Amino acid sequence: MLRQLERWLHQHIFKVGWLLTKNFQTTTILYYTFFLPGVALNQFVVWLTAGIVNVRAERAIQWPEPQEVAELRLDFIRLAKGAGRFRLAVIAISPLVAGIVVIWLIASQVLGAASVMHAVSSDSISVIEAIRQLSTAPDFWLWAYLVFTIGNTMMPDPRNLRGFRVILWPTAAAIAVVVVLGVGSEVLGALLVGPLAEALNLLSSTFAVIIAVDLLAVACLGTLEALIERFTGDSATFEKGKLVAVTRRELLEQKRKQAARAAQARSRPALEAGPPSIYRLPLPIPGPPGRETVSQSASAVISPFPQQVETSPSSFAAPRDDRAEPAVVESKAQPRPLTEPVPQQPSPFSPISSPPDKADDDNDGSDDSDNITYVDIEELA
Repeated sequence: MLRQLERWLHQHIFKVGWLLTKNFQTTTILYYTFFLPGVALNQFVVWLTAGIVNVRAERAIQWPEPQEVAELRLDFIRLAKGAGRFRLAVIAISPLVAGIVVIWLIASQVLGAASVMHAVSSDSISVIEAIRQLSTAPDFWLWAYLVFTIGNTMMPDPRNLRGFRVILWPTAAAIAVVVVLGVGSEVLGALLVGPLAEALNLLSSTFAVIIAVDLLAVACLGTLEALIERFTGDSATFEKGKLVAVTRRELLEQKRKQAARAAQARSRPALEAGPPSIYRLPLPIPGPPGRETVSQSASAVISPFPQQVETSPSSFAAPRDDRAEPAVVESKAQPRPLTEPVPQQPSPFSPISSPPDKADDDNDGSDDSDNITYVDIEELA
């Protein structure tokens, strides 16, 4: 929760600075100036810890360069190359330890947050009464600002903590040995009751104070940002960590589309877990025995006279399923009228008379049947 609040606050503080100035150079300067107490404490602790672990540290204080990313570049102290991973991890975690100690001192010694939280946990006073008591402390807003800036600049980069693996593995092995020997419950119980419990209580109380101050800052910052957008009509959003200028209307339209897509995604049925299977496919199920769909074979009506059929783009229709109903191909030839005489088909053997010149010579009275020749028409064809 603290990580999410810190990311949101950094982005929207940078956004408010840009809405007021419309210049990335001025916005960057205001951004670093706003977190100046936390940045100063962070870099001072890094320089001090580097000297303790014998790592050379050089000051590289310079004017912040213009940036479009809402992220503090805490590189005002540069460490020498060649330092071991473990020493780098100790240097990286030192601002977190120092920030926790400073915030705990402010909360307990100046604001009296420990007694107020104890009273709230025991139901002696209400939450509203606890907030009123805290706000009546001398210079409350100044101390709250210091807690806010320190708490949002003390978190280390997780990549710089890899050097603690050297300690984690032996610690885990020692705990496993203690548990195997059967004295794990006694040792862990003594630690949880003793100093470890006090350290955890201190840590949880400090984080609770930081989260409470961050929530108060979220309310104030959100109100200020909404008022600026309402009066100016300008806005901005972050895409891949960079600030992109848009209008208020465009930003509201983007939020509406994102909400619509999220609602549509929630309305979709959830996919079944597990590997894909053929049994999950929506395959057609045949009917029971005796009720299967019987499709007749396709029949065609063909004209006895060939006729050219015109083709057009509309004639290429989508294929149809022959199983549903029989397909009938009809010809465009006109049907023959009933009154038209049907030509008779010739017999397989038709008489063919001789040529005319020979027919004239046959006047001598001989039998004409000798001059008739029978020809098979199928063979001629």
